Amino acid sequence: MKPRIGRILAGATALAATALLMGGATASAQTEPGIDWDHIFNPYSPNPSSGARVYVEEYGDIISVCDTAKDGKSATVEVSEDGYTDSGYTMTVSSGYGTCKTHRASDGGKYNLDEKNYVFLKFWAKGDDSYGDFYNDH
Repeated sequence: MKPRIGRILAGATALAATALLMGGATASAQTEPGIDWDHIFNPYSPNPSSGARVYVEEYGDIISVCDTAKDGKSATVEVSEDGYTDSGYTMTVSSGYGTCKTHRASDGGKYNLDEKNYVFLKFWAKGDDSYGDFYNDH
């Protein structure tokens, strides 16, 4: 009876390891743990797989841009409060697929976004630009 239980446990362990490895192969970009993001902006047609995704947490003005494509292109986001790049900042993640770059209000200056104001995003990695906006109410 013991050898049979051993084989069952070995098989279950192998199955669990395979599932873990398969899950890692399809994982998306890793953002900061513990944040329940207020907004997630994905690229839209005509190029929904442009390779950039933007995450926003209004409390603390946390904005993260992530590289979501294995294409060698860097993901970039332009953040502005009036729709013009020179009023905000640009952030690029160039460390490859599955990585992100983040700025927050505690970084000071231009990263501390005005409250009760719209924030405009333009983001891309390859192909066409994608756009998003949100009302920064907290």
